[in-house]
Amino acid sequence: MTTLPGNTTESETEATNIPSSTPGGHSRSPERTHRVRRSVSVWVVVAVVLLAAVVGFAAYHILAASKGSSSGNACTSQCHSLVVWAYDGIFGGGSSPGAARGAVFQQFGNLTGSTVTVVSVSGNLAQALINAKPGTLPDVVMGLDELEAPEADQAGLLIPYTSPQLAHVNPAVVSTIAPDHSVTPYEYGYLGLDYNISTDSSLGHPFSQGDFFQALQANPSLAKNLYYPDPVQGDITGEEFLAWEVEYYTNVLHQNWTTFWTSVAPDIHPLPDWSTCWSEFTSGVAPTCLSYISDPAAEAYFGAGGWMNTSVAQHGGKNWSWMTVYGTGIVKGGVHNLTLAQDFIDWTLGGTVQREVPTNEWMEPANNTVSMPGVYNWTLPLSSVSAVNQFTTPSQSSSEMTSWVLQLEAIVF
Repeated sequence: MTTLPGNTTESETEATNIPSSTPGGHSRSPERTHRVRRSVSVWVVVAVVLLAAVVGFAAYHILAASKGSSSGNACTSQCHSLVVWAYDGIFGGGSSPGAARGAVFQQFGNLTGSTVTVVSVSGNLAQALINAKPGTLPDVVMGLDELEAPEADQAGLLIPYTSPQLAHVNPAVVSTIAPDHSVTPYEYGYLGLDYNISTDSSLGHPFSQGDFFQALQANPSLAKNLYYPDPVQGDITGEEFLAWEVEYYTNVLHQNWTTFWTSVAPDIHPLPDWSTCWSEFTSGVAPTCLSYISDPAAEAYFGAGGWMNTSVAQHGGKNWSWMTVYGTGIVKGGVHNLTLAQDFIDWTLGGTVQREVPTNEWMEPANNTVSMPGVYNWTLPLSSVSAVNQFTTPSQSSSEMTSWVLQLEAIVF
């Protein structure tokens, strides 16, 4: 059996737990790059040729016969292949990325008797689809988020599919990325402001107690401690941070969202991408980093827990944050075997893939029947957080982002 991306290819290196200095004096976790899709290079397309077990091959064709093929004609070799476009580093944030990717892609190919080709795409996945040359589109795209999915959908590039596995997914997660089922979620989580516990204590707990947005606005001198990936430079996590702030100020605080940025603009530290922010935070340069509430679990998993924590906005007795969701879509004009593509989406919501999510993607599995590992006791429970996405729709947020970024750019610069 040939190997998956992440095992032997020269263009991608497996993460290793190499001790290095952190503010807490611990070994830090490997770089988690799946959130920085706009700042990495495309690695070479790698075909994953998967040997089919006879039983799995037969089982697939029985299933295909019941669903029907995409064309109704005799199946060609393309019907037994699946091209997947995904962000760089997908399922690569754990201690054994090759094994994780094997569970996601290799086991699916074994079951269905298919050849799976995984292509890592830098930048905005939706724009990559929109700008693709004729004849180069994939069968499926894995990793569209709640801001990118509407772009691809509105361009007419996605085929809606309602997976029976959605019975195990919170409807709010589905509606946050694609109410029309053009994209099927496989993971989700919340943004959070990571902070160095020692720094927070020395400053009087502005990040851990109360609402850090209002604390920064009321005391602009604290803004020099705010480090975040920059939406103006096109970072996707930065765009999500901006959407969080806009919806929170507009619909929870009932204030003009620009007042926050006007107050803090002289001293804040926008960084080009999430990776840079995370690196400066874990090296002790930055006391904070706008990231994800799962980060304390990731640090603890790699033996570096205890020096940092994370916070969300707090108002009216509730925790408020932006829900970020990642999903998979079937590509119109690219898919050769609709049945195989639908089976892959079902597979992403099954236990084999979903159990890989928490410690490789550092997100919550979309399937709510999958239990979380104990390391997530370090994190804020997702059930305690209210999503500001409830005040908008994916298409509305996606369409308004350009205007928000332009307004923010005018304020900051």
